[in-house]
Amino acid sequence: MDTIMKKWHRLGIIGIMAAALSLPACGVSGPELTEEQSAQIVEYAAGLMLKYDANYHSRLAEEDATEEEPVAAPAEPVEQQSEDEPIEGEAGGEVTEESGQEQEETADKSIEEFCGLEGVVISYTGYEAKDVYPEAAGDDLVFAMNASEGCKLIILNFDVQNTGGQDLNLDMLSLGTKFKISLNGASPKYALTTMLENDLASYIGTIPAGGSENLVLICEMKEEEAGAIETLRLSMRNDSGEAGLTLN
Repeated sequence: MDTIMKKWHRLGIIGIMAAALSLPACGVSGPELTEEQSAQIVEYAAGLMLKYDANYHSRLAEEDATEEEPVAAPAEPVEQQSEDEPIEGEAGGEVTEESGQEQEETADKSIEEFCGLEGVVISYTGYEAKDVYPEAAGDDLVFAMNASEGCKLIILNFDVQNTGGQDLNLDMLSLGTKFKISLNGASPKYALTTMLENDLASYIGTIPAGGSENLVLICEMKEEEAGAIETLRLSMRNDSGEAGLTLN
């Protein structure tokens, strides 16, 4: 209501100013104005009032903004996901870890068959648990291995026999075969790399016709477990593929 009254009050003032401008000054005769000139004077006076009445404009703007400004709707509460609730896309239920003792299923092959050797038979003859290998000392001993603290060296012995009628030049190193050993069903581990002349993985030598050589593969095992080896399995891998061989 106050706004309306103020608005009409201003319009009344404009009307009075327009009338005053249209009259001549006291005691002075002025020129007569046409209706068009009088209308222009009234319009001009109204324009001046609105131009210099800053409060009028500012209040009108505020009132219009108040009427048109939308009230922000309250934000809908976001349902928080429970910590125990599984996230979509994640596997639910129990997670079963793959056992480290699970063996890779590989075809069984003899060492000579897997390595593509002809005129030779390689047979496993047993294992030994030692602190040092080889044990014999002498001027010819070039390399010896010592077991780590709390462990034993497990020496796997293989008899490599030349079944041909001629000397056999055997170069196992060039074949690049990697051997892994599994003891008591445990996860297979690579055989130790050695400088031994009779290391099966790196042997280079000549086996006479009808003769044989004792070659070895070596790994380590905890001392308390070394006396109770029940199963032994050998895994082999090279450029041609992979295979396995149960030794014990």
